[in-house]
Amino acid sequence: MRLFLCFLLGLTSSVTWAQTCLSHIDDIDYIMAAKKNGTHRFANDASVRALKLDTLPPFSAYLASAREWIETRNPRAGLPCPVHTETVKLLQAQGSLEADLTVSDLLSPFELRHPTSNKAVLLLHGLTDSPFSYHSLAAFFYRQGFNVRTVLLPGHGSAASDLQEVSFKQWRALANYAIARTSQDFDQVIIGGYSTGAALALANLIEQPVPSQVQALMLWSPATEPHNKQGWLAKWIDRIPFVNWIDKDADIDFAKYESFPFAAASLAHEAMRRIDNERLAKATLPDLPLFIVQSEVDTTIDAHATLALAKAWHNPQARPNSAKDMLVYYGNPQGALNYLGDDFPLRNYACKANQAPCNKILDLSHISVVNAPNHPYYGAQGRYRNCGSYLEDDLAYRRCKTQPQVLIGERTAANLAKGPLKRLTYNPFYAELEQDMRTFLERVHE
Repeated sequence: MRLFLCFLLGLTSSVTWAQTCLSHIDDIDYIMAAKKNGTHRFANDASVRALKLDTLPPFSAYLASAREWIETRNPRAGLPCPVHTETVKLLQAQGSLEADLTVSDLLSPFELRHPTSNKAVLLLHGLTDSPFSYHSLAAFFYRQGFNVRTVLLPGHGSAASDLQEVSFKQWRALANYAIARTSQDFDQVIIGGYSTGAALALANLIEQPVPSQVQALMLWSPATEPHNKQGWLAKWIDRIPFVNWIDKDADIDFAKYESFPFAAASLAHEAMRRIDNERLAKATLPDLPLFIVQSEVDTTIDAHATLALAKAWHNPQARPNSAKDMLVYYGNPQGALNYLGDDFPLRNYACKANQAPCNKILDLSHISVVNAPNHPYYGAQGRYRNCGSYLEDDLAYRRCKTQPQVLIGERTAANLAKGPLKRLTYNPFYAELEQDMRTFLERVHE
């Protein structure tokens, strides 16, 4: 019925009944054409009424508003999308999702509820992502007895062109609303952020009084400082007429933008500027335990800047709760310990050649840490391949998308030199990550 109504409203006019969100994921000719023509790069030209967040509307009203945005702006919103994650099954069991899934079901922010629990985790996703990026972690937190809330950053959930129409002020307003609303609704709150969402969460907690309900901060691949140190130029380049895009990809991934406009880089720079080393040194940091997950070879974020954040935060003498901090580090631990000190609470994991759990995985990427290996879309058996390293080389792009056996890891120069490589989209050490998160949560609630 929902798909039929969307069709009548003209929201699915560009798709056919036979299509699903996975119809073209292995169709290399379609993918190459989409990359060239921008088939999925542009949002519907339709206005959506904005919800006034400064009045702290109920979270249910926010969820309805975000879904309206997706169903109005996303040309693929009504496509059937049979991707049944653990979180999908939980949402269906509580009556929040129907049996027949659509793209809008999987992109929409959600709430997993425990009727008898008054503790919650609030999760902010990263740049170009959607709440779908939290389907592994949300299920974990729900199993630990937490209510789980996610939000949709403005400009997301539709198409990459919408990142050209959003302001950092809107991002900041959403983070402020989500933290304030969740703190009002629950007695105990954990704030979590992935990538740019981590920067937004951290900035909120150092720029404003921390609600008494907030008990800890958890960050995965936090956007501390980019590898590209020229990010500040993006806002100026974005003002040049007809110079709009850093990357033009096929956007075949229904849940994450693959194309990347200069405007998005400008937004990310503003988010990271608010938590750089200079600001952290001047800020009065809250007395909260901090959990960080970081890959040493992350090519999106400078891992050393994340180590600097961990070092600045960890001060048990000044802030006793920081004694409960934990850093999960994927790579060689010695460099991290040389910087942080041998007594820093670090958990370390690294891929070794042809050894479980990595097997043929070279190392962990920025985008891999939040997804479990059994994730039906991004996991070990998932059909999606991230080949954005080869946007300027069509032959290499085709090989990455179609060759039966390709290398898997982060898109470092060393890895790319070894042959066709798809960027790792799941965490081979996810079981260990869940155990470390359980340990951290136990410390927080001691």
